[in-house]
Parts: sequence; structure tokens; C-alpha cells
Amino acid sequence: MTRTPIRVDVWSDVQCIWCYISSARLRTAIARHPGSVEVVHHSFQLTPDAPVDIDRDAHVRRQNVDPQRMQLIMGQLRQLTAQEGLSYDPDSTQPTNSRQALELLQHAGTLGKRAELTRRLFEAYFAEGRHIGHLSELLDIAEEIGLDTAAAAEALSDRRHADDVDADIRQAQQLGARGVPFYVIDKTYGLSGAQPVESFLAAFEQASTR
Repeated sequence: MTRTPIRVDVWSDVQCIWCYISSARLRTAIARHPGSVEVVHHSFQLTPDAPVDIDRDAHVRRQNVDPQRMQLIMGQLRQLTAQEGLSYDPDSTQPTNSRQALELLQHAGTLGKRAELTRRLFEAYFAEGRHIGHLSELLDIAEEIGLDTAAAAEALSDRRHADDVDADIRQAQQLGARGVPFYVIDKTYGLSGAQPVESFLAAFEQASTR
């Protein structure tokens, strides 16, 4: 008998470095798991009050972190991303408000393209220094994965998926999530943070024997 695929619900923000790292670990775990896994993506916004355009240098200063410690942290993150086969250029990232990107992801989801766009937005933000808060940049990225830019622009203009983003965030909060990445395996097992591959595999094994 063929078993129903294990469902993995994942909440993330496209500006979350740990979500970026964990997304690669999840892909590795899925590739190593002998059964079928279905990933369902959800929205979460870490800094909903952030402006779209942020002075990057001022943003770094407001974090009030010792420059040497900041360099150490960035070096560690570079190592972690490299270990997962990811590119990361922290000096080029452009912090912004991710709300519009999250609504675009919801739109992509209606077309079966959410996973692909999620991965592309991670790369654009963390590796390429692109401004994912600007509509023109978002539409360029959408076009890169084959989305119709006119339809995407219309969906963003009329805020068609705003309620869906809010619903995702409320659901995560109701489940006890205080940050992301946050995972629920087969609607039963919760995992929080950038889990190692082995933790995902253990959760898959547990779910497959239920």
C-alpha cells in the first residue's frame, strides 16, 4: 500500500537567514528520506513595522553590536551557508519590509510556484543584494521563474492576498511560534529553528510509523 506523503508545513520570512539555511537542510532531508514528502509554505513577517527603504548603515548601527562581534557572526553565517551549498553576501543585503514579497509568494502559490519563488527570493536577497521590497525588483524576480508579471502586479496592487498572509501569521502564533523557521510535521510534530538534517529525518521517520 502506498502511504500518503508526509506533510511538512513551514512558516518563513524571506529575510530570515535561518530560514534560508534551514530550507536547504529540509531539501537535503527530503532527498534522503525514502518516502514521499509534501511541503506546504506559509508566511511569517519578522519585522512588520519596518519601512520599505532602510539606510543600511544606520540599520547596522541601531543593532548596537560591537563591529568585531558582528564580523565574527557574519563569518560564522558564511560558513554555515557554504556548508549547505548556499551563497551569502551579508555586505550587500538590503533590509526592507517583506510584506509585499510575502503577498507575491501567496500569489505564486495559487499557480503552483510558491516553492520555486521562495527559493529564488532567498537567493535574490541573501546572495545577490537585490531590493525585494521594491515592486519592480519583485516583478523581475517573478518573471525569472515564469510568472506573468502583469497578473502578479495586479494581485499586489489590489492586495488580493493580504488576508492570506495575515491568516498564516495568526495560525503560526496560535500554534505557539514566536519566530521562524517553524515547522509542523504531519500536523502533529512541531520543530522550531534551523534544525539539522537529522532532526527532520527523525521527524519523518516518526511520522511514517504512525
